[in-house]
This record gives sequence, structure tokens and C-alpha cells, in this order.
Amino acid sequence: MQSPRPIQAAKRRRACKVKQACDLCHAKKIRCDGTCPCMNCRVTNACCSYEAVPKKTGPKGPRRLPNKGKNAQKVAAEPPASLAEGSTAAADAPAPRFEPTSVASEPQQLLPVPVDVILLCLDAFFAHKYPITPILDQEHSKASLAYLETGTEQYGLLTACCSVMVLTPELIDPSISPSPPLDTVDTNLGLPSVDALISETMRARSSCDWVENPSLTTIQTSFFLFSAYFCLGKDNSAWFYLREAITTLQTLRFHEESTYAALSDHPSLAVYSRRMFWVLFITERAFALQRHRPLTLQPTIDLPADESGREKNIISGFRDLIFLFQNFDDDFLNVWNLQSSGPAASSKSLIRLQTILQSGLPHVSSCTESQKADLLVTRQWLKTMVWQLCVSKTLLSSSTQEESMSISYPVTIARDIILASNVVSLSAFDANGVGIAEKVFDIGCSLADVLAVQPELAHLVAGELGPMDYLMELLRIVSTVGGGSSRHLQILAEKVNDCIEAGSGSEQGLGLVWELDENEDMMEEEITGQSQIDNDATLFESLWCK
Repeated sequence: MQSPRPIQAAKRRRACKVKQACDLCHAKKIRCDGTCPCMNCRVTNACCSYEAVPKKTGPKGPRRLPNKGKNAQKVAAEPPASLAEGSTAAADAPAPRFEPTSVASEPQQLLPVPVDVILLCLDAFFAHKYPITPILDQEHSKASLAYLETGTEQYGLLTACCSVMVLTPELIDPSISPSPPLDTVDTNLGLPSVDALISETMRARSSCDWVENPSLTTIQTSFFLFSAYFCLGKDNSAWFYLREAITTLQTLRFHEESTYAALSDHPSLAVYSRRMFWVLFITERAFALQRHRPLTLQPTIDLPADESGREKNIISGFRDLIFLFQNFDDDFLNVWNLQSSGPAASSKSLIRLQTILQSGLPHVSSCTESQKADLLVTRQWLKTMVWQLCVSKTLLSSSTQEESMSISYPVTIARDIILASNVVSLSAFDANGVGIAEKVFDIGCSLADVLAVQPELAHLVAGELGPMDYLMELLRIVSTVGGGSSRHLQILAEKVNDCIEAGSGSEQGLGLVWELDENEDMMEEEITGQSQIDNDATLFESLWCK
């Protein structure tokens, strides 16, 4: 027979008006003693809370909740007094927030993406991708893992971040296999698939009113969705979420310096909002060049402030990257996007732009490895974009004294890319993923086009490295970075084959190029001249800051 003592204890709890289990026990559907913290949360050292709104009992009908929720929503949307005092226009915008909106309906079910999987991806992000996109607060992100059951929008942000990381599994430590395994996983590491993680992000977003009540978390989530779709080659979806991130940023007025003055009491929010603006500024310009899109953001706020410690070098490199893209303004993009019938391009202005790019990396030697790869390749890629514009406007010459205005300039650009690839590690290239592979691909295509027009450039003295060697090495980089992009690899391989046939008068290069996986060792030994490149790489280090 059961002892009456538990019944008496239950009566005492009812007398104290404890009417529901804590959020975690309710989500896991286990018995809760109603205390705070409850026994289950004390044992598991979990965060015990009673913040979730209980699910309505009784018959389900079309009746709406009273206006009480609407009033609370209205209050939450009002900006703080400090922002209202900053400017009249700011009073119409939602208050900038760092914290995501809390759950507005019933508590979430047990998280489909386990916390240990999210932590695994977060560790990889901060180790490899944070130096390139320093937009997440590491301490805040990891602390939020304790309340993901109720922090719906934060959960959506972290799953969006994970969707980017699982696309480069080589950056994630394979020694840890998250448990339990999911149905839609990467079988190599036991990670959720990118589609599953994006679906989780969308599901989390559907539980909160992020459009009417946006926050920095909203912008960050949209940016990671852009990154995931860009890596998947889904350009329309990528463009949509990039514009969504920019629109949300403008809704919160993070493109206005006066907003940051109003955030003096929230320094962390101000720091990461400013960084988010500049990451979007860079990303929009890069995407506009790659896909011929218009610009929205202008350099309307101050650059990120100098930091100390590890952040010092990261922010220095970040500012250098901003500087490179600041030169590609509306005037350049208007000419670029209307190449057939746009306004005339000035040779003098394009030569000046090439000169600026050549001297635009004063801090690269002190940057992290992944930043070095990004900065060095991006600079050469931007040079290639300017050169391509010169081609479309028939501004090049075979007799010019300006190397950047010569037909053979891609040979020099490709050489510097090869030397850069031997100065930084392959993992540094992998950290940049598809983005850096596509830039190398663009450079390789330009070089291949030059060799197709002037095949005599490929014929150099025996034993010396030349343009064909550079082209083969660019092909190798595209085939290996981030696991290799089959779409880019196939196009570039076809161009390489055409160049080999044109230069040799035979088809001897076809099998070699297409059998990359089986003959990679032979290709490195017989074609790339790796030992000579390694010798030249030492010299290249002295040219970083020229």
C-alpha cells in the first residue's frame, strides 16, 4: 500500500499554487516536483524555469485569446527612451535588441537537434570561420545553450549557423559522434543534414514574431541562411535571405551612426551590430560582382573599433577587407552591371583602382590563417574583376606600360594566387569554403581565356613554371577546397583541356585533367612544379604589404 506521505506533499504543493511542471520537465514529459529548481534540474545541473505559457485546456475552438497578449506585444515593440531621444525617426523603428524574442505559445518539444551537435558546430565556427565573419558573441552563444528549450529564436540562429558548418565537415572534429543519431544525418560524422538544419531554423522562426519584433539575432539568422544557400548554389534563395538581412538591419537602423550612440548602455549589442553591418556591406558587394546585383548599403557608419588580445588581429584584418570593398561603389557597379550599354569607363580610374588594391593590405602579415587566405585571394579576385571590366570596355592593350591594363595580366594574378596557396594552409582555404573556391575559379577562367587567345604565352623555357602550370594548380585548388565544387570544377576542367589541346595539338591532357581523384599525386609531381613554387613562396611573403 502506498504511503500517504507523497499525497500529503502533493497537497502542500497544491496549497502553494504550483500548477505546472517546469519547462524542461514538461518538454521531456517527466514528473516534476514543482520546486525551483526542481529535483530533476538539480540532478542534471540544468536551467530550471517556469516561463513557458501552458497549453490551453478544454475544447478547441476558433475563439481568440483576449487582447491582453496584443497589449503585451505592443509594449514589447516600443523603443526605449534612449533610442527615442536619439532621433525622431528612430522612434518609429523597433528597439534594437540582442536577446531573441521569447516563446509566445506553448513550450517547444524536445530539441530535434541535440545540444552537443550545436556545441560541436559552434566550436568549429569560432575556431575557423569567426575570424572571417566575427558576428557572434562566443560567451553569449554558448550560455544560450542552457535555455534553447524556450529560446526559440536563439535556437533558430544556432541551427542556421550549424547549417553552414555541416557543409564543411572537415572543419568539425570527427572524433566526437553526437548521440542519438538522427534520421537525416551526414553519415560520416553523425551530423544533421543541411536541409534538416534549415528546416529546423524555419520551424523555430515560425514560433516567434521576428518580422514585427526583429533583433540582431534575426539579422544573424538571415545571414547564415544566405551563406548556406550560397554554398548550395541556390542563388535566388541566397539573394533573398541576404536582402532580408539587410532590410532587417535597416529596420533597426543599424545603418545609422546615431543608433549606436543610443546603445551606449549596451556595448556588446553595439559592437556586434556594427560588425554585422560591415559583414553585410562586404557580402553584398561581393555578391553584386558575382551575380550582377544592385547595391543597397553605403558606408554610413564608423568602422569597427580596435580590440585587444586575439580580437586585435582579427579586427585589423576585418578592416582591411572592408577597405578592399569600399572602392567598389555605385559608380563601378553601375558600369559593371550594364557592361554592354553602360556609361563609359575611364582607363585612368581603373588603373588607380588596381593600384589601390595592390597596396590595400597593410595588416595581412599579422592576421589569422583563414583571414590571410581570404584577404590574399580576395585582393587578386578583385583585380580580376577590374581586368574583366577592362576587357568588356575594350580598354586593354598588348603594348601598354601598365601591367594591369595588359592582356596577359591574369598570368601575374594567377602566379600570386599560387604563391599565396603555398604560404597558408589548406585548412585556411577550407575555412572560407565555396566562396574562396569560386574566386579561384573566376581567376582560373580568366587565365584560361587569355591562353586560348594567346597560346604562345604557355610556351616557356623547359624547366620553368609558366601560365599552364599556374592554370593546373588553380584547377587543383578548386578540386580540393571545401571538398571540391563539382559545378566549378567541370567548367574549369573543360577550359584547361581546351588550353592543353590548343598548346599541344593533341588530346594528351584530357585524361589527366578528368582523373583528378585517381591521379592527383602524379598531377602534382609532373605538372605543378611544386618544389619550385615552394621556393618562390618565401619571396612572396615579402610582397604581402607592397
